[in-house]
Amino acid sequence: MKASLNLRFSQNLALTPQLQQSIKLLQLSALELEQELIQAAETNPLIEYEPPMDRAATEPIIQLSHRSTNSIKSNSDWDEDDDRFTRLSAPQSLLDHLIDQIRVMRLSNVEKSLVGLLAGNLDEKGLLPITLDELAEEISDEIDPEDGSPKEQLTRALARLQHLEPPGVGARDLGECLKLQLEALPEKAKLEKVWGYAHKICSDHIDLLANRDWGRLKRILKASDAELNAAVAVIKNLKHNPAAEFEQGTETTLIPDVIVKKTTHGWQVIPNPDAQPKISIHEEYAKVIKNNKNREGGDNLAQKLQEARWLVKNVLQRSETILKVAKAIVDRQQNFFNHGEIAMRPLVLREIADTLNLHESTISRVTTQKYMATPLGTYEFKYFFGSQVSTDTGGSVSSTAIRAVIKQLVDEEDANKPLSDTQIVDLLATKGFVIARRTIAKYRESLRIPAVHLRRK
Repeated sequence: MKASLNLRFSQNLALTPQLQQSIKLLQLSALELEQELIQAAETNPLIEYEPPMDRAATEPIIQLSHRSTNSIKSNSDWDEDDDRFTRLSAPQSLLDHLIDQIRVMRLSNVEKSLVGLLAGNLDEKGLLPITLDELAEEISDEIDPEDGSPKEQLTRALARLQHLEPPGVGARDLGECLKLQLEALPEKAKLEKVWGYAHKICSDHIDLLANRDWGRLKRILKASDAELNAAVAVIKNLKHNPAAEFEQGTETTLIPDVIVKKTTHGWQVIPNPDAQPKISIHEEYAKVIKNNKNREGGDNLAQKLQEARWLVKNVLQRSETILKVAKAIVDRQQNFFNHGEIAMRPLVLREIADTLNLHESTISRVTTQKYMATPLGTYEFKYFFGSQVSTDTGGSVSSTAIRAVIKQLVDEEDANKPLSDTQIVDLLATKGFVIARRTIAKYRESLRIPAVHLRRK
C-alpha cells in the first residue's frame, strides 16, 4: 500500500505544472528563452521582463561559420570584449533546398511526393543509401498500379531528383555522383573528347580510377597519356560530396550562456550577463492582489501571481543549473583548456549527473543548445562529452582526442603519398592508441576527410 502511494505521489509530482515548466525552460536555448519570456510577460501583467537591447548595435560580434564554434583559436587572438555574442551560421538544409525545387516542378502531387520521398532518404552527402527495391516494397500499398509498378515510378522520380541542384544529388554511389556532375556541365564542354573519357570512367571504371590502374584505363578508353591525364583532371575537379555547399547559410546570433576565462587561480566559469534574463514580479500589482484576494476575480489574479512566482523561480533555477554543469565540465576538461582537442578526456553524462546529484536527463537538457565562450572558441556543452577509446596501457582516451590526432596526421601528410587508414592505425599505435581500422575510417569520415585515393595528387 505504501509503495503504491509513493508511486502515485511520484507520478503526480512529475505532472505538476511547475515541474513541467522547469523542464521546458531548461531545454530552451538563450534565444528561445528570451522569446518564451516575452510571450509570458505579454499574457501575465504581473511579470516584469526587460528584453535585451539591440545587441548588434551595442556589442561586438564574433564572425564565425557554424562549424567554427568547435575550432581552436589561439590565446593571442583572444579578445575579452568579444565573448558575449557570437554570430553563428544557420544553414539551409539540403532537404529544404530540394523541397523548394520540388514544389515548383510541373508534376502531379503523387509524382512530387515520390521525388520528396527520395529526397528525404538522402544521406548527409546527398547520396541515396537505400535501394529502389527496398523503397518500392515500403510504398507498394500506396501506389496506383495504372501508373506503373512502384519501382518504375520510383525510377522516374529518381531521374527527376537527379536533375535538381546541386549536381550529383540523388546518386547511389560515387561513380554515379561524378557522372551526374559531368552531365550537368555546359553543352560545349560535352563536345570535348576528354569529357567523353571522363564520363566513361565515372560510368563504368571508377574502380580502376580508385586503384590508379592507368594502363588498363588507357587500353579500355584507347586514350593517350595526355588524354587520360586530362580526363582525370576533369574528374578531380568534381565534388564527391554534393551537399558540402549547404554547410554555409544565413547568419543568426548565438548567445553563450557562460564565459570561461583563465585566471591566476585557474579556469573560471562565470555567467554571461547578457544571457541572464531580467525577470521579476510587478510588486505594485502583487500588493493589490494580496489586499483584494477575497474579492470577485481575486482567485484568477492570485493564480496569475502564483504562475509569475513559478516562472521567476524556474528561470533562476535554470541559470544556476547551467552554471553548475558548466563548472563541472570545465573542472573535468582542464587538459583540453590547457592544450586543446588532443588532450580531451572521455566524459559521459552520467559522470556529471552523479557529481551534481542530478538526473542524467537533466544533464542532457542542460548540455543541449547551451554554449560556453572560451579562449579556444565557442562550444556547445555537448561537445565536451564523448566515448572512450582504449589504449594499450589499459587506459582510455576521448574519441575527440583521437579525431584531433587523425586530423593532425592528415594535415601533415605528404600530398603525394597520403596516409591510408591502415597506416594511420599503425601511427596511432606508436602513440599508445589501439584502434581498429574501421574505427579510423568512421572518424575520418566524420571529419569529412576523403579516402586516401581521393587525397592523392
